Amino acid sequence: MGKEQYENSLSRQVRTLDELAEIQVRKCFDLDKLRRVLDEKKASAIKRVIIVGCGDSYSAAGAMSSGFRKLSGIRKVNTPDPMDFCRFYPANRILRECLPEEALFIGLSASGSSARVAEALEKANKNGLYTLLITRKPESLCGKAADACLDVETPEGCNTPGLRSYYASLVALAAVAAYLGKSNGNLSEEEFYDAGASIAAYTRDFMKDIDRIEDQMFDLACELKDYTKFEVIADWNEGYSAQFIEQKFIECSGVYCDHTTSEEFAHISMMHRLPNEIVTMVLINKADLSLSRMKDTVNGSVILGRPTIVVTDCEASEFEEKKAFDPDSINSLYKPAVGSGLVMAETDAKPVICKIAEAPEQWMSPFVDYIPGALLASYHAALNETFFFAGTYDFRNEISVG
Repeated sequence: MGKEQYENSLSRQVRTLDELAEIQVRKCFDLDKLRRVLDEKKASAIKRVIIVGCGDSYSAAGAMSSGFRKLSGIRKVNTPDPMDFCRFYPANRILRECLPEEALFIGLSASGSSARVAEALEKANKNGLYTLLITRKPESLCGKAADACLDVETPEGCNTPGLRSYYASLVALAAVAAYLGKSNGNLSEEEFYDAGASIAAYTRDFMKDIDRIEDQMFDLACELKDYTKFEVIADWNEGYSAQFIEQKFIECSGVYCDHTTSEEFAHISMMHRLPNEIVTMVLINKADLSLSRMKDTVNGSVILGRPTIVVTDCEASEFEEKKAFDPDSINSLYKPAVGSGLVMAETDAKPVICKIAEAPEQWMSPFVDYIPGALLASYHAALNETFFFAGTYDFRNEISVG
């Protein structure tokens, strides 16, 4: 079965990511451009940041939240979903003991057409916050609602189902955070530019292995072609990468997919009936504090009979140790509930390890860790001849058909 005949709009976007990295870093890590959208004196006074986006943009905001705090030196950073912010954030929760002039609201919308982000911008304006939109369309609905727009200037080209815009949003958020950090003294000017250079370099390092990674995901898609249930498990900032992968599975292939954490897997989702019908993908880095718990998660998923894929910068040997399952132990992490129908035993099955480049700093991993899962989703759809977005987008010819 030739991979070439299943090439699709998402896989094409992935293969140009190293090029895009250079462009987006250059367009976003631009001090003159950033000063035009947010005066440096105003930027130096910011003590509170709220970032809001819908769909992929919501995932990007969450994925960059720890990096945003690290680069900016600002601790009061929140990334609520737009409904939460628009309907349930009172003024005291918006400001968190800061003055309005010390607070920055960032809206994320590549198209600028999100009604909910526009509503969030308007609410932030009414509460006296300075509002900045990160977008590719400054003249849009959201652009008109914001005090200023940071145009990411992503080059023309196919963006369905949103991988290029997602990457651009991550870079832009890092640039704004580094600019705030440079303005308030958390970073030097050299460190500001180094942050952008590191993002581009890390993306290049990841892309050195893209042929191997893409081939592996295509081969897995062939093996998993008939599966219709997927679960992506990740902790901390990887959790939002897991959410992005979930979105791609649903948008591309239309299958059932959820995302969860290692803790929620142990308490809830391991009790799914017919677990061998569910594919598990785990995202974990060697620097993650939950690595030991995630090893338990991988082990538990394998014991349950789930096909299990691990996207990690760890060596495969990290996940080779198996724990014997004791069905008589009431304290067993994976003891089935009475009447669940689960049958678990020791198994020779092993997880599939997808090795990716190690991030220079932990907060940077979300720039690439979602890519294997997104590729798997796109090839799963292509192999099943399922057009993206509920059959309305021809992934080969990159045209809408419904």
